[in-house]
Amino acid sequence: KRTSFPTVFSAMWRHLWRFLVIAACVAEDYALHECHDVAPQRNSICVMVQFGNTSGSSGIASIACMAEEHQENRAAAPPWLSMTSLSAVNCDKSKSCRFIIQNGDSDSDLIQPATRYDVFCVDWKSNYPFTVFPACNGKGSCGLNVKTTNAGGGRNHQVFGVEDFMCVLLLLAYIGWSYVFEKCHVLHETGAAVLVGLVAGYMMQIFYGRAASFSYEMFSYILLPMVIFAAGFNLDKHRFFRFGGYIAALGITGTVLIFLLIFFGSEFFTIRPSNGTPFQLPAQSRLVLASVLASTDTVAPMAFITASDFPQLYAVVFGEGVLNDVVSILLSTSVEDATTLPPMWQLLGRLLVVFSCSSAMGIAFGLSISLLFKRAKVLHKEVLKPVVLLLGCNYACYILTEVCEFSSIFALFVSSVLSGHYAMHGMSLEAQSFASELAELMAYTAESIVFGYFGLTAVAYTSQANSVGFEFRLIFYYIVCIVCARVVSISLLALAMRLLKCGQQLALSRKELCMVCMAGCMRGTIAYALILRAVPPEDEQSHVDRIMVTTVLGIVSVNCLVFGGLFPVVMRFLQLEPRPQGSESPEGSTLSRQLRQRLAGRWQRFDESYLMPLFRPGWQRNVSETSSLPSLSVDGPGHVGLERFHRSDGAPQ
Repeated sequence: KRTSFPTVFSAMWRHLWRFLVIAACVAEDYALHECHDVAPQRNSICVMVQFGNTSGSSGIASIACMAEEHQENRAAAPPWLSMTSLSAVNCDKSKSCRFIIQNGDSDSDLIQPATRYDVFCVDWKSNYPFTVFPACNGKGSCGLNVKTTNAGGGRNHQVFGVEDFMCVLLLLAYIGWSYVFEKCHVLHETGAAVLVGLVAGYMMQIFYGRAASFSYEMFSYILLPMVIFAAGFNLDKHRFFRFGGYIAALGITGTVLIFLLIFFGSEFFTIRPSNGTPFQLPAQSRLVLASVLASTDTVAPMAFITASDFPQLYAVVFGEGVLNDVVSILLSTSVEDATTLPPMWQLLGRLLVVFSCSSAMGIAFGLSISLLFKRAKVLHKEVLKPVVLLLGCNYACYILTEVCEFSSIFALFVSSVLSGHYAMHGMSLEAQSFASELAELMAYTAESIVFGYFGLTAVAYTSQANSVGFEFRLIFYYIVCIVCARVVSISLLALAMRLLKCGQQLALSRKELCMVCMAGCMRGTIAYALILRAVPPEDEQSHVDRIMVTTVLGIVSVNCLVFGGLFPVVMRFLQLEPRPQGSESPEGSTLSRQLRQRLAGRWQRFDESYLMPLFRPGWQRNVSETSSLPSLSVDGPGHVGLERFHRSDGAPQ
């Protein structure tokens, strides 16, 4: 039976239409955008290929890309037959794929400077006929439009200068807003720095076509050591060690408890994308997020809790922040390769090993520095060189411990505490004052830069074409988990310490415990730095990795912009009254106070009899006053004053 021509034509049209629909659907599984972490080049083009927008993308793709000179009214993409001679790169579809178009990969075989190109790619692993993307929409948009730069190193030098200038502006904005904050407690300067950083980042994105990327190396090797050294060198040692029980309970036990509560609490949340299948974060991702979000930020709370008005509360919040940073980083490194929650004994064992090794390195460096300053008489007279030597030796401790994969933060903290207690007295009085002020200057500068730097680099994850957006439900859920975990941990620890003291009154009142609880709910730049350290580089990040980054980014932003403003409101609501030094209530029973004083006296006698004569220059004890040893009293930032002991040259100790 013969088939009529209209019937054949209709069948062909149906098959062609079905083919076009399938091709269009396949093309939608690819997204192409320019590399934002690489500056535009003169003779090459860097593009990123993203496969789908759901976590279910899997398999291998073979990608080849070409660049054609830009045409305003390009009607169609080049056929795949014209791309058969191009080199291809095998890509994992669960991650983004980077492709660099170099000379020989374009229609003219030469990428020209200051030229606009249309970039097209093909996947040789797709179904025949092979898919060329991006598809043309017939509205003047065809291919990925990119432009090469007109300069070489000079252009990159200019862009770096712009980033440097932005950082200086952020520093000035932080300082300027601090004066406004003194008059109007609305938004802390950390939140203002984040806002200014976001504005500066978007301006840089608009005018220079690229966003600044967060460098974990710069954060961990340059900015963070400044803050830690000042915290240890200018430490109020008497008050810090007096509340050592609270600090250890909150900084170590409390951090581990919050990590566990956040991990188990996140198991009940399901992500429901608008154009995909609902899914839960895998256990490894939830472990990383729990360890990262266990780190607190005490910069904003300590702006409201001053050491003069709230000495006990300030010491506890500050000390917890130091130990919390150490424990959260250790947790992050311990679970970054784990697929399930490690056994508790294994986790605590690793914490103990790292704490012990880090303490040993910090003690070794601190005592060695002190011995050097005791023996080298030339360091007792000058000002500049001894201070630089002191900073360099402590920084060497930080770097070596970081290379050995121990806790560089804790090692530097221990080394700087010992340097402030022993080595500092081997310098002249002018050098001592200069070292203390310089440490505070470096810490303030680093803190002011790091929050603006966070806002400046956050644009890279909010303005890119491959951005998955913010999962606001997930961000809100994790904030609720953080607050609930903090409340539970503070309640359990307070109850345990009350039982250990046989029902006696704690050193902190209920209102002060509420402020400690709220201070521990803050999350800052350390959490953001840890999540960027835990995930692969941008070109290798999966959809889940980008969700993790944007979730932490959203939580830190909410904390900087919202929680910082709520802190003074809560203080006024609780009607928290200042308790200056000398008005502290007695802690615990008479027996516990006697035991604590006895231990402190024994340590003081050991320090004065053995350690100070060995490591503190010019130490000479007044033999006529050995019958009654004085208690430790704080003379000022950076050292413990012993009023009845003097150096052999007559200068006050």
